[in-house]
Amino acid sequence: MSNPEIDATELARILKQAGLALAAEEVRAILPGAAIVAAMIERVRRPLPREAEPAVIFEAEPGR
Repeated sequence: MSNPEIDATELARILKQAGLALAAEEVRAILPGAAIVAAMIERVRRPLPREAEPAVIFEAEPGR
């Protein structure tokens, strides 16, 4: 997993693109949480192994 670091400038750009006009102080206040959210997004986008799909391993009648 790469390091999803984000700086205040990048966060301000993302917020502006989303239509949120925040003051620099507000951007700095939410910056620590932005790194956590970026890591979560990266984790969700990562492809899962085949075994992670329950339909692949489900047996309707065990032993058959």
